[in-house]
Amino acid sequence: MMIETDEKISKLRPMMKISELVPYLKKKNIKFEKISEQEAEDYLRNNNNYYNLTSYKHNFLKYPSPAGEYEGLYQDLDFAYLKDMAIIDHRVRLLFFKIIIDIEHYLKIRILNLIENIEEENGYRAVNMYLEKDFNDEKFPKKVHNSIFKKVGSEYYNKIFSKYDIDQDQQLENIPIWEFLEIITFGELVNFYEFFSKEYNLKNELKNIFILREIVKLRNAVAHNSCLLSDLDRKDNSYAPDYKIINYLNGCEIGKETRSNKLSNSRIRQMTYALYMFNEIVTSEGIKKNVTKDINELFFRRIIYHKEYYNNNGLLKSVYLYFKKIIEKNYNVNSD
Repeated sequence: MMIETDEKISKLRPMMKISELVPYLKKKNIKFEKISEQEAEDYLRNNNNYYNLTSYKHNFLKYPSPAGEYEGLYQDLDFAYLKDMAIIDHRVRLLFFKIIIDIEHYLKIRILNLIENIEEENGYRAVNMYLEKDFNDEKFPKKVHNSIFKKVGSEYYNKIFSKYDIDQDQQLENIPIWEFLEIITFGELVNFYEFFSKEYNLKNELKNIFILREIVKLRNAVAHNSCLLSDLDRKDNSYAPDYKIINYLNGCEIGKETRSNKLSNSRIRQMTYALYMFNEIVTSEGIKKNVTKDINELFFRRIIYHKEYYNNNGLLKSVYLYFKKIIEKNYNVNSD
């Protein structure tokens, strides 16, 4: 068995040392004119890994067929461009992390405010119904229960839930909604919001569910430090956008063709939805002002700091112009 495993491993692509990566990239016609080969090697050793950094190369064109010896090689790509995109991506992740945690916080506030206007809701009824449904779910029983049990081990959550005398063999009940919302994940929060809205026939609230589910995907990518700005030309989302988003983008003077093109990319769609929902659900003008300031700094200063790198990149220029219209319309930033 060990011999068979060794044979399989021997057929796998060998791991490359950092000193071998620069020559490998040069074979793909990635240049080292704006940054030296030694600087690039130092960057790969100390600041970023090869896999993450080179994921951005998919945003750049290769020579099409037939192109002789250049066929399949990159047309206009310097290592410095990849480094710049990695830095921008990091800043974008930090910005959207901030935006998403604010969306999550104000979604909780929205739910609590809705409860006050529902006569049959006492702060326990919907949670008990939701936990009962979760406990007896045929496909995934106790999914939320198990998530809560894992968290109760921490000192912070144990203080909250110790009074409920949690027994993992028992169905949870009588947890007040204001405490329940603080222990479930963002994905579970959206699921509860949908359950809650259906139970009380809150049709206007249900219209937000599809949008929020896309934001949950973005939140998971940000939380796992996944690259957001790679493969921006990939068409991997064919679902029709919510009419709220269509109206939103129409208000930004983004036409049907551009809208269809950009929203067919999952990551662009998710970021669009987050920008939309932030202004829809956050009620603090101070927080909005703070986020607007961050967007202004990132979008109109850092992202274009090396704009000359992308003069020949139609894809990245079009993505920038798409978000530029959204930001100028909804975040009151001055591009000057």
